[in-house]
This record gives sequence, structure tokens and C-alpha cells, in this order.
Amino acid sequence: MKVIYNKYFPFGKFLATNVCGIIFCRSDKGRLSVVDENHEYIHTMQQREMLYIGFLLWYCVEWLYRAVKERSFMRAYYKLYFEREAYGNERDLAYRTHRRAFGWWHQFVKRGSLLHEVGCFIGDIAAFIRKDFRWTKYLYAFILAILIIIAQTQYNIYDWLIAPGYDDGTSMLRLPAVYICMYFLVLVPTLWMHHELWRLRQWQVWAFPMFLLTIDGAGQGFHAYYKWAEECAVWHKDKYYMQLVGSFLFRSVFIVSSLCVFRWLTEGRFGLYGLRRSSKYLRVYGMIYLMLLPVFIVVSFTPQFLNFYPKMDITFYDGAMGWERWKVIGLFELCYANDFLGVESMFRGALVVGMSRWLGRRAVLPMALTYMCIHLGKPDLELCSSVIGGYMLGILAWRTRHLWGGIIIHLGIALFFELIGIIRLLAS
Repeated sequence: MKVIYNKYFPFGKFLATNVCGIIFCRSDKGRLSVVDENHEYIHTMQQREMLYIGFLLWYCVEWLYRAVKERSFMRAYYKLYFEREAYGNERDLAYRTHRRAFGWWHQFVKRGSLLHEVGCFIGDIAAFIRKDFRWTKYLYAFILAILIIIAQTQYNIYDWLIAPGYDDGTSMLRLPAVYICMYFLVLVPTLWMHHELWRLRQWQVWAFPMFLLTIDGAGQGFHAYYKWAEECAVWHKDKYYMQLVGSFLFRSVFIVSSLCVFRWLTEGRFGLYGLRRSSKYLRVYGMIYLMLLPVFIVVSFTPQFLNFYPKMDITFYDGAMGWERWKVIGLFELCYANDFLGVESMFRGALVVGMSRWLGRRAVLPMALTYMCIHLGKPDLELCSSVIGGYMLGILAWRTRHLWGGIIIHLGIALFFELIGIIRLLAS
């Protein structure tokens, strides 16, 4: 534990502060005692187990909350969970040897409370990353994600690699090829860096992802319903509406059929791909969604999102199929929402919960990068955030064995943008 003495930091009445395990101490206020050093080492352990950033965020948010409640920054400081653990055990010089992980949490937070659930939520993510972490692996994944973002934002890879397939009929081959290549481009180096190449000797590690991603990509690239719509529709607006609804409906059909086969091949060991009764972290997911709503509102007015949402131009499709407006909108949004349920079941369900039988926690990162690829052609911000969101939701699916968090966040965001877009169009 490194100690840096100086005349300026920390400010105010404080003798020392701990920043990522480095102690800054005011030399004009004396030197650290053994008790002070123990106090700061407790903070170092707290920071490590929360991956430093989590500690900083929690510390600041709790301090601000308590400062408003106590109307005093110093009274709030002494009531912080981190400080209560450090001050309460600083004289026990052997505390570091018998301290329980997240000791501040277990000592002061009431079990069953929302705050307790938030802490367990963060702890699960931190525990997963600590056990899964290899700096070479994460650096490799980061570089790969940056290359994908550059290829899309600068060279529009979607338009010259994927989009032409919809015109020449090869989209059912191009999309699966992109997804499968990305999946194994991440999986194989990941297993090599963890010295777990032995997992590749299991045929399921090759066969199931290829099968699932082939079906998912083929479902997304399936456009035979265009011809069916032209034959069945008597009015051009009906034809285009049937094609739009079909773009989401038929992908869901492909996904559901593949998941049924996957469930049969795995003897139903994983339930319904994470769609099981479980309330774990549901309150936290709801809280996160509400906290992100202001961000969604701001993002929904950016030029790319204004051009992308809503997915259906209401003014053009109004009166399609001879239906009232609410029926036209309702059927489309139902099919649109159903597509998200299929995507969650495929990526967080089959590719994480299902494949964890053979890959353990190594199933998460390949899924996240592949999930990023299905966002090619969408707004840049959505593309960039998809890899982070997909990775976090993958971790939580792996830990909780259910998908409700991904459904709440993923579907909630999509329907929110749809609602904002519909309101904007109807008001214009």
C-alpha cells in the first residue's frame, strides 16, 4: 500500500484519502498511525471487491443522499457504510485476515430491502468479472468491438456486406456467416487465454452455436414473405404492411422452432431458456430502467433516432388492411415486441444459460460480441451500447438463470422509443 505525503490533498479536515489503493496524506497534519493505515487498507479491500469504479459510484451517491437527509456533509460522511466498517474495525489490526467479502454490506444493510438487493446485484456482476477477468482477453474483445464500430460508422459495412443479400436472395446465408464467424472469433481465443481449449473437444461447443446462429440469421434474412404479400394483397399499402409485420413475425417463428429443437437436444435441462418463475433482481431492473428514462428521452431526439423510430410510419400505413389505426399499430407493436422476446431467448437464453453447461462463464463474452453484430445498420449509439448491455445482461442471465431482466430492459427501451416516435408522428 503506497502512501504519498503532500501539502494539498485531501482537502478540508481530512488527514488521508484512498484512491485506488494509493493513500494521499497531508504532511502538515502528521503521519499515518498503524490504526490509520489499517483504516485505509480496509478501504482498499472495499475498492478491490467493487472493481474501484463501483466503489466510487456507490460512495458518491450514498454521500450525496445522506448529505441531503442529514443536512451536513460531515454527519453524512460518518454514516456511510464504507466508513462505518472502516472506523468500526480500524483498531482490529488482524481484521483484514478474517474479514468477510463485502463486510460493510453484511454488517449494516438490512436483508430483503431494495438497497440490499442492489448490493447483491452489483456484487454478482463484480464476482463474475473477477473470476472471468484476463486483461488480454478483455483487451482483445475491446479492440474487436472498436473495429466493428469503425467498420460500421466509417465504412458502413452493413450496406456493402449484408444489405445486398436482401436483393440477391443470399441474406439467409450472409447473416448466419457473419454471426458464426464473430462468435468463434471470440470463443476460441477466449478459451486459449484461459487454457481451456479442451472444451473445444466437446462437439456441442461447435454444433449448438452454429445451429442456433444459423437459424437466427436465416430468420432475419428470410424474405420469401415479400412474394407472398404481393400475391395476397390487393392494395400496395396492404402489401407493404404485411411485409413489415412479416419481418418480425417470421424471425420469431425461426427462433422458436430452433429453440424447441435445442431444448429437445439438451433434454430440457435448462427449462424454457430462462423464462422461468423467478423474482431475483426484478426490483433492481425496474429501478435501473426508471433511472435511465431521462437518458432515453434525450437520446430519442437525436437525428439518427428520429430517422429510425418508430419502426412503422403511421401516416403511410394508416388504413392498411382496412383496419382502424389502433389495430394497425397494435398488431405491428405486438409482432415487434415478440421479436425481442425471441432475441432474448436466443442470446441470453440458449447461448448463455444453455451453453453454460459446456462453456461455464466463458459463454457470455462470445454472445455479447455476436449480439453487437445484430445491431449493424442501427443508430451508432445503439450499436456501441449493445455490446456493453449485452455483456451485462449475459452476466446476470448466467448468475440468475432467468431472462426477465433482459426482457424488462431490452423490450422496455425499444417500446419507449416506439412510443416517443408514435407520439411525435401523431402530433405532427
